Amino acid sequence: MKAVVLIALCAWMLSGCAYPRGQMIQNTAPPVQQIKMVQDAVDQFQKETGVLPIMTRNADTPEFERYPVDFSKIMPKYIPYIPGAAFEVGGNYMFVLLDAETKPEVRLIDLTVSQGVQTMQEKVSRYFADKKEFPFGQKVADGYYLIDFDKLRMGEETILSHFSEQPMSYIINERGQVGVDYAMDLAMALKNAPQKPNQNEDIRRVLTDVSPLAPVKSFPYHLVDGEPKPVFEN
Repeated sequence: MKAVVLIALCAWMLSGCAYPRGQMIQNTAPPVQQIKMVQDAVDQFQKETGVLPIMTRNADTPEFERYPVDFSKIMPKYIPYIPGAAFEVGGNYMFVLLDAETKPEVRLIDLTVSQGVQTMQEKVSRYFADKKEFPFGQKVADGYYLIDFDKLRMGEETILSHFSEQPMSYIINERGQVGVDYAMDLAMALKNAPQKPNQNEDIRRVLTDVSPLAPVKSFPYHLVDGEPKPVFEN
């Protein structure tokens, strides 16, 4: 059922994720087909070897970035080529696995979001090194703030959400870590969720349930007074 939902909701990505670099077949398959191709290869590899074709990452790597697919382990026996959407061949996405310990499912990480956050983190870190404080703006939740771009002496910047196609704000926690505010996307997704999450449950998986994309560079979110809010988790 989840695969059917994924396919249905992937359609909007076709124009933005195809990479027409020449007429090579690996660059002309739409992303939904690329995801399925990688999923089939991962499943077959695991069935035959008992392990997953993933790169090694530290245990403290954020959840949605922890298990990137290692194409060198599945080519060419399980997959004939690296999909054109993958960063390994110049695409803007990293193929990752969610629920690796239970039922591995392939999703995409949008590297333009990762790069945007990295660039903003560098600016915040330089500001802190000079001012010995973080450029906190308006409070959005306990321990989380918008970035005050006036303090950074730059115009306000946002980053496009591929979930909602709306601009998302950069936010910063009290430790100076920069991320993206997915509150609007989560609120939209929750309206159509078959059941509401528990009060103390991280609700970000509602996005991966209906989308091929994982909410990279995000903080944990809970429902606080009925609204998605970033929170600190132990």
